[in-house]
Amino acid sequence: MPVYNIASRKPLSYEARRRTADAIADIHCGLTGAPAEFVNVIFMHGHALKGGYDLNVICNVRSGGNRNAELTETLRRKILEGVAVSTSLDLNKVEATLVGFPASWAMEGGEILPEPGEEESWLARSQA
Repeated sequence: MPVYNIASRKPLSYEARRRTADAIADIHCGLTGAPAEFVNVIFMHGHALKGGYDLNVICNVRSGGNRNAELTETLRRKILEGVAVSTSLDLNKVEATLVGFPASWAMEGGEILPEPGEEESWLARSQA
């Protein structure tokens, strides 16, 4: 259940939000193998961002499994690039931070989230 919180100085158009959410889901799922149903994107605007950024992405992602430091940094960088492209912002005006947490710290639909790589059996159980 990655939650991508996107704070921007100005509102993003519906089209930019759609492109951004699609890009994030494609990148996250492609790199981690997580199901698209787990990806959540929240858009907030009107924030006075520090450091000269126009947009900031903070994501909470499950750690463990295949989520080593290299994969996490690749994910962060691809998200940064994908968000910059989908919002038509200069890469230097976008910031992205990923915060890892143990799967057992989060719940979805009243169930503790599975460890990375155990999503299919968890989805089968939760949909039964």
